Amino acid sequence: MTSAENGVAALTARVHRDLELSAPPPRWWVPHTEGTDYEVLVVGGGHAGLAAAFALTRQRIPRVLVVDRNPRGTAGPWRSYARMHTLRSPKWMPGIELDVPSLSVRAWFEARYGADAWESITYVPRLDWADYLDWYREVLELPVRCDTDVVAVHEPTEPDGPFRIVLEHGGEHDTVTARRVVFAPGLDGAGGPSVPPAVASLPRSLWAHSADDIDFAALEGKSVGVLGAGASGWDNAACALEAGADHVTLFARRDEIPTHNPLRWMEFVGFQHHYADWSDHQKFEFSCYSGGLPQPPTQYGVWRCRDFDNFTLALGSSLESIAVTGDDKPRLTVTTPDGEHEVDFLVAATGYVTDLRLRPELAAFIDHIALWEDRYAPSRGTSIGPCPYLGGGFEFTAKDPDAAPWISRLFHLSVGARASMGVAGHQLSGIGAGLARLASTIARDAFLEHTDEFVAQFRTVESVEVHDLGRHDGAGPRPSSARYAEADEQQTLVRALRSEGAPQ
Repeated sequence: MTSAENGVAALTARVHRDLELSAPPPRWWVPHTEGTDYEVLVVGGGHAGLAAAFALTRQRIPRVLVVDRNPRGTAGPWRSYARMHTLRSPKWMPGIELDVPSLSVRAWFEARYGADAWESITYVPRLDWADYLDWYREVLELPVRCDTDVVAVHEPTEPDGPFRIVLEHGGEHDTVTARRVVFAPGLDGAGGPSVPPAVASLPRSLWAHSADDIDFAALEGKSVGVLGAGASGWDNAACALEAGADHVTLFARRDEIPTHNPLRWMEFVGFQHHYADWSDHQKFEFSCYSGGLPQPPTQYGVWRCRDFDNFTLALGSSLESIAVTGDDKPRLTVTTPDGEHEVDFLVAATGYVTDLRLRPELAAFIDHIALWEDRYAPSRGTSIGPCPYLGGGFEFTAKDPDAAPWISRLFHLSVGARASMGVAGHQLSGIGAGLARLASTIARDAFLEHTDEFVAQFRTVESVEVHDLGRHDGAGPRPSSARYAEADEQQTLVRALRSEGAPQ
């Protein structure tokens, strides 16, 4: 084994020991409900889904399954459409280790590369984060079914019954049941990619969304346009340049690139844990203001592009129209206020739209889910309106509770939670706070649901600790007497030390 392998192996052993020392009571306490395969099914095996499963095990919630549409080894988006060199969150931010420090990315990074290496970096490298997630899943032995799509989730046939989840793997369909479902599918979990109509109408061979699987090698020698100057726009432009594109133009609708990141202010414990306790008015006012603030690209993303002389930043270049030109070799003419730009290929780094109706796994009960626009009238017509109106533990709420009494057993640990939960969602900037709320809510509800069973168990419990009420037969020392004698000796020693002025 290499020194890195030895370091990680030693850390793995330490994690197992720490889990043993800090483990909650060993009882997996939620009773099994007849006809239910899983107590909780988690949709999505990225960092949020994996960490949710771990948080549930810390609450001793049994029968948890994580379903991930990606093949094993992709670590969510981190080896695919996440194309930055490093994460954006500060490296010191508490993450998905919860209450086990040896499970943190810092502990893993130091075990693999050494403490000096950790001190030398500003942000965690993206591919190292992906490797860390692989290790995290393995060391915790989390139950994950990869390469599996959630085709549909059906509402219970009885108000208190389980959800039926249709899974697809390798062309085969399977149906399982779960008492609760946590949706943690990532950036598109509240809708889907946002694509301007003028782009969506183009031949698919001439454009891609930044979340697509883009063959950058095929762009060698070509002229590439990138629509959108957020972080993903700069990252995709950099990938095209590094792949040998002849020229890359980044179209920014603003007249200047933002340089200040308002998210940094939000990264403190009070906000992370208690934004969810604000009133609707406070949440709405804050979300409208913060959502209107521009997000800057990363410094590294800017530097990656600026290293190339064949990179052009076109400021004040909002999209006016796009036309396909040429017959034998189709190209695109992108028209902006500063004129026409000819490109061979266009990347739409235009973000995501919030629209729960785009999520197939929510189709069966979308009409029951309360949105902010249903509960708080001022949010109608704003970017907050289409967001799900969540309870304090990420649970969906119902437009009509009588029509959907089961809705609170569905949870949205995804980007749409921002209006209700702030940064305490899938974002690394506050995920620890979000996981605590999610797991505590599920544990609380499960406990309350089984109250009668627990009371009945208690009435019949037999836990005998005193076996003999007679006198001791004198054969050997009395264990209790020996214990008391030892305690008396310790107290005598403590009193002597105190009288001599020793530290207490």
